[in-house]
Amino acid sequence: MRPRTRPSGPAAGPGPSDRAYDHGVATRLRTAAVALTAALVTLGACSWGPEEPGLFTTPEPVPAPTTPTATAPAVPAPTDPRLPVVGEDLWTTADGNGVTVRFAVHAVRRTAAATVLDWSVTPLVAPGRAPGTPVPSGTDLGLERTLAGQQNLTLLDTRAGRAYRPIANVSPELFSRCLCTPLFAVLPQLRFGETRVLQLAFPALPAATTRVDVALPNLALVSGVPVTPIGEVPLARRPVDLTRPAVEGNAVTGAKLYAAHDGSGDLQTVVVNRVVASPRLTSIVWTLYSVENQDLRTRAVPPVSARLPDGVRVVTEVPASGPRLRVAGGPPATGVRWTTAELAGLPTYECLCSGLGLWSRGLRVSGGSAHLTTQVGPLPRGTRHVDVLFPGLDAFTDVRVTQVDDVAALATGPGTGDTWTYATTDPPRGWTTQQWPTPLPTDDQVADYTSRPERILAALPRR
Repeated sequence: MRPRTRPSGPAAGPGPSDRAYDHGVATRLRTAAVALTAALVTLGACSWGPEEPGLFTTPEPVPAPTTPTATAPAVPAPTDPRLPVVGEDLWTTADGNGVTVRFAVHAVRRTAAATVLDWSVTPLVAPGRAPGTPVPSGTDLGLERTLAGQQNLTLLDTRAGRAYRPIANVSPELFSRCLCTPLFAVLPQLRFGETRVLQLAFPALPAATTRVDVALPNLALVSGVPVTPIGEVPLARRPVDLTRPAVEGNAVTGAKLYAAHDGSGDLQTVVVNRVVASPRLTSIVWTLYSVENQDLRTRAVPPVSARLPDGVRVVTEVPASGPRLRVAGGPPATGVRWTTAELAGLPTYECLCSGLGLWSRGLRVSGGSAHLTTQVGPLPRGTRHVDVLFPGLDAFTDVRVTQVDDVAALATGPGTGDTWTYATTDPPRGWTTQQWPTPLPTDDQVADYTSRPERILAALPRR
């Protein structure tokens, strides 16, 4: 589909071509009402909603559709009840494959030289896929990072105003490599109905830091995860079946239709799925839908992105920085949080939000969608409803807020002492839940990796 550009007219006022363009967009906006209705029907099948808020809950399962095959694949083993689960959330890929996965956080463990995040991916369902079959080729989990460290997961010590990014190899030849289970090695191992436990190493945390928030780029925050001492492993409070089907749910708002603010006039809709308030940050979970086929040019523009200050370098590609929250009669609206960073020796900034990169290529097609999250500042304790503000759109008013607390204290037991070393020819590919507790990276290799603590910012600096 060719981009649609608005004809230029004389500066004195709108000419016939301008009026024709406005009439054309208005006509398409009215015509899109049918597509918008279809999008709202689609929302009923979305995995976001009060029936499954995605954090610290175990909703009643419903049957997941499967497609019979001539030779049924082996059904994976159920989740091992020993595996602790401190947070989980659902997400559907925006790559055109439509794979719904469950992400989960299991532990934040200290070693003598690093901090290790144990997390997992469970592919649940996709069109035409049966349990036990591999995920489709080209599946993109939306976790890639522009800067070193490969994976866009973050540990946040919001009390101290610090953000910790994955440690990356110091060698120029291995600049982007993290001490982790790399996604290129993990993706071929993923099967529907099976949980793959993964690891990612971060810098050693200060001794005084006993809890951190865990941020994945497209999910609500997992708040206040206890940091397990050296030599110990957290124990499960109760069994959690991570392979249970995704539960259908509804968004907390209707959809707002708009023409893209880049001159193309491409029609899209925005829906707010959830607002999740933790003690120190608030997650706005929202969805961007394409009403029609479009070129999907890079659009760091409203309503997806807020305008950036002149001269400020941001490395998050098309940051989902647009939404803010307003409490009726309360303080000024709170907006997205940023972290400091460095690129080629120059100061830069990363958004604590989704970034619309290659993983969202499904937006090119009519009906395509991308589930996004924007981490904004805290709300006053006890806030039940807020207005969600996007630049260039009318406000979503009186939106319900879901309150969550920090993860409850975890019992711990002695670790196994098992370790692994990253080998380029045989990188770690993850573990099944039956292999919990998983081995930890050896401390002697951490000297080859580095990452500095970054600052959390309420706003970008003005030049």
